[in-house]
Amino acid sequence: MTGSLSELGLADPGTKLPLWRLVSGCTVLAILVALLVQAASVYVDNFLLDRYMRELAGQAEAAAKSDADLTASILGRAHRLGLPVRANDIQITREGGHPHVKILKYTVQTKLIGMDLRLPEASSR
Repeated sequence: MTGSLSELGLADPGTKLPLWRLVSGCTVLAILVALLVQAASVYVDNFLLDRYMRELAGQAEAAAKSDADLTASILGRAHRLGLPVRANDIQITREGGHPHVKILKYTVQTKLIGMDLRLPEASSR
């Protein structure tokens, strides 16, 4: 294929872009940006919960806390972040007296269009 775009009928430098195409393109871009922002905020909140869980499990006084206290702390942080983590999503085991915390996979439904985001499991190791 040789020749310029206008010779191929793909672009004519003299024609203007119709307003409806410009508006449609901007609308699609705005929707994509809104979806991206909403999904990113959920993943950032999940990252913050993961970091909190690792810090909590790494504290020296965590060994003295009961599993119920650790679970309550993690659930409290998850709910403040707006994440639907349930008590049965959290598993705590102990090795050498130190807690190992694991948050199983869970799903977050976004508010904008009800998009389901499945978040990976996280571990304090």
